[in-house]
Amino acid sequence: MAITLTTRIELVPNQSSSVIGNETILLDYKAGNYYELNDVGGFIWALLQEKKTMLVQDIQDELLAEFDVEPSVCQAELLSFLDNLSHEKLIETQVQAS
Repeated sequence: MAITLTTRIELVPNQSSSVIGNETILLDYKAGNYYELNDVGGFIWALLQEKKTMLVQDIQDELLAEFDVEPSVCQAELLSFLDNLSHEKLIETQVQAS
């Protein structure tokens, strides 16, 4: 399933994260993997931890308010990042009904 602006994102259980300097470190207990996120990835991760579930559009709006980035670049990078998180099974996605 392709992630779009109307996809709802939620973190999966069995993982933890810590902020070290400008990076967020994720540990997936189930797979035994760890991941390093830069400051933008960490910002997105913190949003998802705080809100529990968010529409991709809402995440993009938060990014545009926080960072100096063109909307088209923001959207492309966000969708790619979330697709990677989904592929690694760190998030779950749900398509919103129209």
